[in-house]
Amino acid sequence: MKLNISNITYSTCKYLLLTYTLLSVKNTYAAVTWNTINPNIQFLKQQDKLRFYDSNQVLIEGEKCALLVDTSANFAAVEQLAEDLKKRLKTPLCYLVATHYHDDHLLGMAVMQSFYPDAKLIVHQQVNINFNRYQKEYSDKLDTYEKSIELSYQRLANLPTDEKIKWRGKLELAKKRLFRWREYQLSKPKIIIDNRKTIDLGNFEIVIEPHQAHTSGDLTIMANNGSVLIGGDIVDWLPYPGHGELKSWQALLKQYINNEKITVILPGHGGTLTKEQLKQPLSFLTALTEHVKNNKDQSIEQLMLSFPESVIKPYKQEELNAKSSNFFLQAGLNRAISAE
Repeated sequence: MKLNISNITYSTCKYLLLTYTLLSVKNTYAAVTWNTINPNIQFLKQQDKLRFYDSNQVLIEGEKCALLVDTSANFAAVEQLAEDLKKRLKTPLCYLVATHYHDDHLLGMAVMQSFYPDAKLIVHQQVNINFNRYQKEYSDKLDTYEKSIELSYQRLANLPTDEKIKWRGKLELAKKRLFRWREYQLSKPKIIIDNRKTIDLGNFEIVIEPHQAHTSGDLTIMANNGSVLIGGDIVDWLPYPGHGELKSWQALLKQYINNEKITVILPGHGGTLTKEQLKQPLSFLTALTEHVKNNKDQSIEQLMLSFPESVIKPYKQEELNAKSSNFFLQAGLNRAISAE
């Protein structure tokens, strides 16, 4: 069997969503589901079909302050969320937390900061060190939008008249969005995390911890006296390992699985998880490092073909998981090879 390995990169996958966002006239934000975890925590779950392209958010509110964890890569959705928060929040939005630097978690903060300029952005110290890079990524993403609009206008000439009218309306909306987003700026973080930090939101404390796991600069949040874990992409059931610190990531997942206090896990992608379900990503990440270690003479194609079927099988039960797992497997094996 010949294996077809995708050449699509992680960032390219994100741009597919963003181009759709720019040209769509529909309110994609409506598809996000608000789930009440407890009176203080709301879990904003991304629609299933976008779960490997866009992220969840978590809203935490105490008696004095609110805190938002992550933002969508869909800037129009972030604008809608910002407006919606004005209606929902009973307290000021004091903090914004980016769990890591990937664009579907960080770059939308530029939009949120425009609506809530007093909210303090919280990031891992490693993200802060490289922050100028992410400011440039925000500008680069808008440049990509502009090129997409230009190309779409060029294609209008080849469309039937009724299609021209429809697409011209979409492109006019896209231009208005682009001009508006050009006015936003990803402002520098106000709170840098290099050690565990406790924040009191008003009779409701949360604990932010830095890690090197999914990336070299991850943040997690513990709430409700340690019973609720907001783990970002560290705790995704199907984890993207292409930028991961694989061995420390495995150790962290083992720690969570053995933590008796944890009862609810909120991931960066997909629905809520239990500690039992964390055994699957742990198995996947462990198999990546062990498979590469034990088969150093194999090419990446051979490693993918010989990867343990028992580990990858759970991801093959659903079409979207199956497609993403092949891409994630390739990225993870390459990461494990580079770590050897």
